[in-house]
This record gives sequence, structure tokens and C-alpha cells, in this order.
Amino acid sequence: MYKNEKGQIIVILAVALVAILGVTALAVDGSMIYAERRNDQSTSDSSALSAAQTASANPTCATARTAAINQAIAYASAQEGVVLANDTTSPNRVEATCNADNTKLTIKVVVTSNTPTTFAQMVSRDQLTTTVESTSQVSFGYSAFAGGNGLVTLGENCDTSKNVNSGGIHLYANAILTIKGGGAYSRSCVFVDNAPAALMTDGADILYAGKGANTFYSGSQIQYTGTNGIIFRSNTTSFMVSDPSLTMPSTNYQIWGNKAPYTANPAIAQNLWPVPTDPLTFNLDIPDMVPQTCGGTDYGAVDVPYSAVPVTLYPGIYTSINQGWADIIFSPGVYCIRAGGNVTLGGKSVTANNTYWNFLGNGNFSKTGAGYTLYLDNSSVYLKTGNFSIENSAIMVAHGTTIFIEQGNFTASGDVPVVLTAPDCSITNCTLSHGISGVALYLKDQNNLNNTTITIEGSSSMDLSGTIFAPKSKVAITGYSGLKTLQSQIICRRFETTGSSPVTLDIEGANLYGGGSSIPTIELLK
Repeated sequence: MYKNEKGQIIVILAVALVAILGVTALAVDGSMIYAERRNDQSTSDSSALSAAQTASANPTCATARTAAINQAIAYASAQEGVVLANDTTSPNRVEATCNADNTKLTIKVVVTSNTPTTFAQMVSRDQLTTTVESTSQVSFGYSAFAGGNGLVTLGENCDTSKNVNSGGIHLYANAILTIKGGGAYSRSCVFVDNAPAALMTDGADILYAGKGANTFYSGSQIQYTGTNGIIFRSNTTSFMVSDPSLTMPSTNYQIWGNKAPYTANPAIAQNLWPVPTDPLTFNLDIPDMVPQTCGGTDYGAVDVPYSAVPVTLYPGIYTSINQGWADIIFSPGVYCIRAGGNVTLGGKSVTANNTYWNFLGNGNFSKTGAGYTLYLDNSSVYLKTGNFSIENSAIMVAHGTTIFIEQGNFTASGDVPVVLTAPDCSITNCTLSHGISGVALYLKDQNNLNNTTITIEGSSSMDLSGTIFAPKSKVAITGYSGLKTLQSQIICRRFETTGSSPVTLDIEGANLYGGGSSIPTIELLK
């Protein structure tokens, strides 16, 4: 060995020692960090699942959200000694969010640890930070809303005269109402005037909660007397046709089936038609639609003049919009209308797909003009105090759209079809439209006036699909030609139909609002 090669082994050993320490640090500290991360992942997974399990027992997403947060915090502390915070900036936290139509609750749990090192601190850091995340989801589902009934009337007083807003189901003249896939529920009365067949179903229950009367006659006389209850007029040969083999859920409810002859014995009749006192038991809560946020250019009052070519308007804030003799194209986006302003669309056609209308105060939205169409697909209208009307034989085509009215009326009249179908949030993103999945029309009656109305008039058919939710309003359908088949579930204060045009409520396979009472599903997404 040469003299100049002496001592080289020391350099080699020094380099090797660093490598050995690095490998040792990786083996020892890496396993410690991996074990800590695995424990944290177990904590976050179990906390997220425990929160979801607790949340699933709640009837609404809003209450489920609070329950989920509280359960995640309690579980992580009691089982794992980890303190979670309901704070998006905390390293250890729980977050719970409902989607736009409150059918899904997403729960996220984040756990962070600082693990001390042994060998690694000799060459780098004395501790390493790891963060894990778990996400669970509760799907509340689309169960049968309003007890699965196709028609529900909630008014507790009965007035058999026309054009009042008391309560009950009222069929005038030659009106025929058929309900497919669901029953009917009246909190006060069912009134039939000369109808050849009053209520018909194809296998579902017809439920009534009448009040107040004790006498029930048959034949050509009034069959049920008193201020409230089930009332039949004379000259009616077949009152309600249902399936007599059905088993009712309670002795408080009875089926009026195709059983003839009808009894004239009042005592027997009272046994057939007991007067129930139990309240409405099924859930009828639907959250309000969320109004869009206003912003953009202030255009003031816009009067669209005559134009041979379409006129384009853009999202922003408007005092009012008045259509002259020109086609209008509304670019997609949010249109806010100041209090006291109206959107008056008349004359020619209007294309307003993917638009979102927020009326900030009193104001009306109307379309007139025989044979001219308002296209309003994948949109929403939020009326604070005012009326929505399609009149004078104008046409509306609105697929995937919710019309929400805090205080006001809805009117569709004329001899041309009107199309209004509810959003389906399983297909489209309702977060963007702020519509309510399965709800086509929502009248809230914010001021509890009990005199708001949904009026559907005319001689032609109407394509309406989705839940009509107007618990304090009257729904009136009038027509003398053209079969009206509505894939709708109607919840209202009073329902009446007049004319020779048959009306069918077909809820079999319709896109309706989900009541959230079905068995929820729980998933660990991440």
C-alpha cells in the first residue's frame, strides 16, 4: 500500500455512515410515521362513518348536518382522543355540507399529526407532519312524498261554492279526475257535482279526513250533510271508483269503492264513513329555493324596440324589461329585477334558456302573444311578491325548471300547450340553476293570505311534470277539450276542476320531489 493511500478508509466509512444513518432513519422513522398515519386514517374513517350513521337517522339534511358534526367531534374525542373542530382552518376538523336539493350530505374529517423523529433529526427535521382525510356521504333518496298521494288538499274548512279558497276536492259540471299511481287525501271534504265518475284510481288508496258531520244519505239526495265532510250532489251515479280489495292502513280511513247499491241506512253509512280526528301524519316540508346573487352591469329600464333581427340581452341588474315587436335572446346567467319592476314579454318569441331570475321585491313575470314561445329550459324564476303568467295563447317550453313564488299567483291560459317540467338533480347540476329537484311549481304564500291561486285554463293539453307544492293556495283546472294528463303530484289548500276535459294525475314514473323518508344509504367515498 502506498503512503498516499493511507486514511482513505476513513472517508469511505464516513460516507457509508451517512448512508447507513439515512437508511436507518428511513426504516425506523418511516415505520413510525406510517403507523401514525395509519392510526390517523383509522380515526378519520371511523369518525366519518359514525357521523354518517348518526346523520342518517334525521329526517332532513339540515338537521342531519348538525348531528353529523356533533357526532364526529364526540366520537373522535371519546374513542381516539383527537379533538376535531368545526372550522375549515383547523388542522383537525370536520365539515358537513348538504347539496343543492338536500338529498345528499357529505361529511369530511381531516386529522393531522406531528410525529417526532429519532435518527432523521440528525440529518434533517426533528418532526414530520402527516395529514389524512376521509369523506363519507349520506343519500336520503327519493321516497314517496306526501304519503304517496297524487292529490293532497289541506284546507280544513269546506265551502262547496266555486271560486273560493277554503279546502277540499271539488269536481264541478262534468269533470272527471283520474289518479294513477297514487291516492287522494282531503283534510276537509270531497264535493262532486253531476260528475259521471268523480275520482278514479288504478289500484291506489283514496284517503279522506272529513270533519264535523254525522249524517250520511244515499240515492239522489245529498249523501253527507253538515258544514264539513264528504259531500255528494244528486244526479251522480258513480261517485268514486277505486279498488275495493285494497286494505287500508287505518280504520280511520275507508274506501268508497264500486259497491252498489249504496246503503240508505244512516247508521250503516256512519260505520262506513267514520269521522277521523287524527292529524295529517306524513311530512310536507320542502325547502325554499335559493335566490341567485345579483351582480354585473346595471342596465336600468329596458324597452326592446321593433327589430327585424333578434335582440340579445345580457345578465345583470334591470329596473324592468319590456318586449316590443322583436325576438329576444337572453344570454345565460343571472337577471335581477329591482323592486317594482316587471318582465313583460309580448309580441314575439323569447329564448331564455339557462337563465336565473331573481325579483328583489314586488314585480311580475308575464308572456303574452298568440303562438309565440318562451323557451325557459334549465332555468329558475324566484318571484318575491308578484305573479307569473302565460296568457293570450302564448306558449312556454321550460324543461328542468322550477318556478318559486313567495307571494303571488301562477296562471297558464290559452289554447296552446304549455310545458313545465321539474329539474332532475341526478342528471343536471341543480347547484347551478338553484332549482329544486322534482319541484316544478312552488307557491309559498309567505304572508299567509290563503288566497293565492294556480290557474290552468284553456282547451289544449298541458305538459306539466313534477311536484306542485302550494299548501296554502287553490289549484283550479278548467277546460272543455283536450285530455289533460299531468305527471304531477299536487299539494294544495283546495283543488277544483271544471269542464268536460278529463284530468289525469299520473305519478307513475314521474320526476317528483323526494320526501327523504326512505332508508338512507351510507358510503365512505374517500
